[in-house]
Amino acid sequence: MIDKSLSVILKERSVMKPRPRQPGPRRRLSRGWRGQRGAAAIEAALLFVIFFTLFYAIVSYSMPLMMMQAFHHAAAAGARAAVAVDPSAEGYETVVENRVRDIVGESLSWLPSAAHNAVLGEGNEKVRVDFDHDNRMLTVTVQFPDYTANPLIPILSLPGIGDVPKLPEDLTASATVQF
Repeated sequence: MIDKSLSVILKERSVMKPRPRQPGPRRRLSRGWRGQRGAAAIEAALLFVIFFTLFYAIVSYSMPLMMMQAFHHAAAAGARAAVAVDPSAEGYETVVENRVRDIVGESLSWLPSAAHNAVLGEGNEKVRVDFDHDNRMLTVTVQFPDYTANPLIPILSLPGIGDVPKLPEDLTASATVQF
C-alpha cells in the first residue's frame, strides 16, 4: 500500500502543471547590480587614497633617511681623513679643517644644488670641525639646517594623520675621533 501510494503521488506530479518560474539567483543579482552602480569607482577612489598615502610615506621618509646615512658616512670619512694629518704639521688645525671639508664635500657631491648649498655652503664652510684639546677629540658635524622648512620632497599634511613625513627640524650627523 505504501508502494502504491508513492507511485500514485509521482504520477500525479508528472501530470501536474509546472509551477510558474520563481525569480532565480541570476535575476536577483542583476537587479542588485543596478543598485551598485559606481560602487567599484568609490571603492577604487578610497583605496587609491590609502595606497597613495603609503607610497608617498615610503618615498618621503626614504629620502631624509638616505641623506642622514650619507651625512654619517661623510662625517666619518672626514674624521678618518683628519687622523691622517700629521699633528706636528704647521697650522695643524687649518690643514685638518680644509682636508675634512674637502673629503665631506666629495662624499656629498651627489646632493642636488639646493641641498648642497644648505648643507655645505659655497666652499664647504658649513661643515663644522670642532677640536677638544683637553680630551684630544675631533668632532665633524654635517647638518641640513631647517629641513622641514625646505624639504627636498614636499611635506603633506593629511587629515587624521598629520604631516607626512614627520621629521626633526634639522638633519644632523656627526663623527668623533681621537687625535
